[in-house]
Amino acid sequence: MSYLDKVRRREGRIADAIYRSYKGMQRVNVPAIPFIYHALAQERTLRRHMGGWVRRKFYDEPLFRHQCRSCGRGLCLFDGIPSIWGGLEVEIGEDVVMHGTSTLVGAKVFERPRLTIGDRSHCGSYFSVSVGADVTIGSDVLIANRVALFAYDNHPIDPVARRAGEPADPASSRPIVIANNAWICLGAIILKGVTVGENAIVAAGAVVVEDVPPNSIVGGNPARVLSRSSGKPRHARSATV
Repeated sequence: MSYLDKVRRREGRIADAIYRSYKGMQRVNVPAIPFIYHALAQERTLRRHMGGWVRRKFYDEPLFRHQCRSCGRGLCLFDGIPSIWGGLEVEIGEDVVMHGTSTLVGAKVFERPRLTIGDRSHCGSYFSVSVGADVTIGSDVLIANRVALFAYDNHPIDPVARRAGEPADPASSRPIVIANNAWICLGAIILKGVTVGENAIVAAGAVVVEDVPPNSIVGGNPARVLSRSSGKPRHARSATV
């Protein structure tokens, strides 16, 4: 047994004194001298912002653009690079905002699964989409954090086929369309074959299994029409997601 073990167990008066001294030192606080630590805080903030900006502009965004089939000007990424899987073809418009925590997956049973995102749309943190043949997101669309789109089953219904690692039947895929100016709120799930109409709002946590009429607000599980919105267009950069 080492003497350090004796200190941890506080065996003996000296070991106990050392242990108490160590614990006391953990509770010591260095006083924050205002002008010194204010400058240090400013320096830390500037260093983090500048470092993040350099990484986004010279590494994350160019690398992500390279992975896309097409990408317009003004792409803005936060928190890294979205993951693209399954040979998915990604087409992105101008001034789109995305997060590195997003996962974009194409079904391997299709030769060219495609995800299209229109101009000025915002895809929030932890956005995930499973693309069968096609998923289309329009322009000025707001997609909040933790939203999921499932246009393909990914796994077959038959448990024997699942155990064998077989993919789902291509017939299980149906396209998802989110029209211009739609707003998909926190944690919503949109399933295959759904069209979300123009200016529509999907409430937080909603599970959408049927088409959402334009200028409507839907919510619940399964989602149903709660009310009608004004239909006044919103700009993706001026609303809160």
